[in-house]
Amino acid sequence: MRRPSDLLPRRPRPGHAAGDGNGHRSVPRLRPRETSTTPAAVPSRARRLFAPIPLAGMALVLVALVGFLAVYSSTTNRTPVLVTAHDLSAGAVLRASDVRVAELAGDRRVLDGLVPERDLRTVLGKRLATSLPSGTPLAQAAVAEQAAHTSFTLEVPTARALDGALQAGDRVTVLATFGANGSSAQTSAIARDLTVLAVGQGNGPGADTIPVTVALPDPSLASELALANDDAKLNLLREGGGAGGTASIPTVHVPGQ
Repeated sequence: MRRPSDLLPRRPRPGHAAGDGNGHRSVPRLRPRETSTTPAAVPSRARRLFAPIPLAGMALVLVALVGFLAVYSSTTNRTPVLVTAHDLSAGAVLRASDVRVAELAGDRRVLDGLVPERDLRTVLGKRLATSLPSGTPLAQAAVAEQAAHTSFTLEVPTARALDGALQAGDRVTVLATFGANGSSAQTSAIARDLTVLAVGQGNGPGADTIPVTVALPDPSLASELALANDDAKLNLLREGGGAGGTASIPTVHVPGQ
């Protein structure tokens, strides 16, 4: 006769595997060890980020980035300056055709010694203190201060003053035609190789004449220019470089009919 305790499942003894009642032993399953995820076991990402070594590395990267941006800005920030368009000799009077604009980048102290594009009008009509080859940046020290000189202002019809193309620094010959409305006419060059100092805007929009101020190397020319300014028709001939600037201009006399 079985006792009631025989009907209950038997517990395996320590050190023995449990069976299934049919003579087969079951192998115990091992539970994997759980990894602790508590804040004390795993340092937070913020704590690692603000550790001394990562902070020093980020500071070095930031310094390198700032230095790179400074160098890049200094090499890409270009300043428009004036450079010579062709070879210029010492004493030459600067004209607009003598210079062109180029953009340069470099040390700010060096660039400050050059003539910027915005100062073009201030150097036109001035003489060079030294010779400059073509493509040379125009230094402010190379532009001599304009000495005091005698000047005279002509009132010239706009169409006879290169139709508005005349600029400071140009060299001109003054042609005067006397007696154009009388029985005879005569045209002659009364002054040659005069430097244009300034070109005015006329006496309002659509003005027929414009004031042209020229430098007089010889003050005795003033009386003849004053007479031509009042009684003659004036034409301005812009002198070119080379032999054409020294060619003689004959006087032309046209008798009346």
